[in-house]
Amino acid sequence: MSKPMTQVREELLNLPMSEASLEDLRSLFLQAAKPESEWMVGAEFEVFAVQKRDLHPADHGELAMLIEQIGASGSWDFERERGGTLVGLKGPSRSVSLEPGGQLEYATSPHRQLRAMRDELLAYCDELKEAGARAGLTFLCLGHQPFVHVEDAPRMPKARYDRMRSYLGPRGARAMEMMLLTGSIQCALDFSDETNLTNKIRTATRASPFIAALTSASPFTRGKPNGFKSVRYQVWLETDSERCGVWPEMLDAEGLTAERYIERALGVSPMFLMRDGQFRATEERPFAHFVEHGFEGQPVRVRDFLDHLTTFFPEVRVKNYVELRGSDCLQPRYVSALAGFWRGILDHEPTRLEVEDRLASMDFEAIQNLQPAVARRGLEADSAAGPVVEVTEWLIETAYQRLRNGSPDCAECLQPLRDLARNGRSPADALLERAAESSVATALREQVQL
Repeated sequence: MSKPMTQVREELLNLPMSEASLEDLRSLFLQAAKPESEWMVGAEFEVFAVQKRDLHPADHGELAMLIEQIGASGSWDFERERGGTLVGLKGPSRSVSLEPGGQLEYATSPHRQLRAMRDELLAYCDELKEAGARAGLTFLCLGHQPFVHVEDAPRMPKARYDRMRSYLGPRGARAMEMMLLTGSIQCALDFSDETNLTNKIRTATRASPFIAALTSASPFTRGKPNGFKSVRYQVWLETDSERCGVWPEMLDAEGLTAERYIERALGVSPMFLMRDGQFRATEERPFAHFVEHGFEGQPVRVRDFLDHLTTFFPEVRVKNYVELRGSDCLQPRYVSALAGFWRGILDHEPTRLEVEDRLASMDFEAIQNLQPAVARRGLEADSAAGPVVEVTEWLIETAYQRLRNGSPDCAECLQPLRDLARNGRSPADALLERAAESSVATALREQVQL
């Protein structure tokens, strides 16, 4: 479900954590800083592969055949588990992976221009649809599997996911639902230094619930309306408070510095430690305990800490970039729109400060209050900064004007989100209306099919 940080020196990876300095650990995050002239944008797009005849989920065998077809072009390497089970594709800078419940996730290459990212994603989607047609499969772009429940969802045969299920199951009321039934769009932006990083995290954290409201697209569970506009957003609130959601340090004056992220990670128990290529369960103790005492007679090394960091899923995440994780999955045209939104408000400091000022009232308590309201009511919710529908339209228009007036990037890519914001209706609103007129299956086929 998460990819490791890159660009880490081998000698640092092998260094025992007990010998690693704070600067060594801070470098895991900050070595990726780059000048604004080199900033890139990327995205991850996570769809549900389903049977065309009844929209029920594809199993691993069907998905493996689909991946084999896509990989046959020769531009991919196949990704397999130790026993040879096919679980994804790797390209030089992009990937296709099977998520725990069979969600199919495409990670784009990093791009300087939104148009290039959009074109790459659309080319992949054409390839995916063609392969799916041959296999009797289609693809749904929404935030939650609309028909099956946790007990009936397929399980992908990856050892990491087995360990995650064992760890998360007892901790969050809806952790298994998160793993098996949710789909999202995630966007990634670069940063120039630690100050820029913490500022982007703070502003993005304040804006994220409003974008979650606009992109709400998960109103169905077991074939019926579930009472939410984005049940996916609610599921994440009930997964694991130590690892997920929004943290107080994202929003205060100091911000989520690399040091504070490290401190948080050291205080949380590891889901696993890798030994001999296997995911090993540990005692329920903070990671810092294993730094001091080792594990299975071996020191805990920096590479173990990197593995640990991949098990954190906050709404705004730090990796070698800033990752924005608040949106339900939508159709491909919205992917570049979301990436353009985040680039528009975060990659230009005067615009970021304007957004920061507009959302200054959105402190930790205000966001905690807003998140469940957004999950249930979407754009109809109210916030400390004003009616969600009004604030959201302002945010989208601010990003659009930034790209149109002061950036060489693609303002037109933002238009799908502008249309939603101006109409004051999320995809969930349209889905519920169409389902009431006809059926859930009809609404899905007409509005969220790839």
